[in-house]
Amino acid sequence: MTIPRMRTITETIAEIKAIDPMTAVTPNCIRTLCKSGKIRCVFTGKKLLVDLDDLFKYFSGSQG
Repeated sequence: MTIPRMRTITETIAEIKAIDPMTAVTPNCIRTLCKSGKIRCVFTGKKLLVDLDDLFKYFSGSQG
């Protein structure tokens, strides 16, 4: 069993920018994907935690 890499939206953007400094992915884009159920996320109070691996799968096209 693996523990999912959960990150806040700010941390998620930082991880993406470390891989691709010229990324066009915005915090609003990630928020929209979470709210539409396209990627796994957890709402904890005012924070939104994003499953980083699920987000990468979504953008790589390997998620159904």
